[in-house]
Amino acid sequence: MKIRIRKTPVETELDGVRLDQLRPGAVRDVSSGLATWLVAERYADVEMRQDVRNDAEDFSEVKDIRTGFRDPSTPRRRQGDH
Repeated sequence: MKIRIRKTPVETELDGVRLDQLRPGAVRDVSSGLATWLVAERYADVEMRQDVRNDAEDFSEVKDIRTGFRDPSTPRRRQGDH
């Protein structure tokens, strides 16, 4: 099960697994039992994305509604094109 670490656990070890190596922001694939415990203790969140890109999300295709910013490389639509 993939999880994203929120904060380093206070416990250094659990069931023979070292926890002091877990750093905030890291995505790890761990057993479901360990993942459940880390999420329950709020040390981690379940990572749902299939493709994790170095902890950075790609928002290049998102249009800012407030400023009306539009990527100049995308084609413009006419009012009747929906």
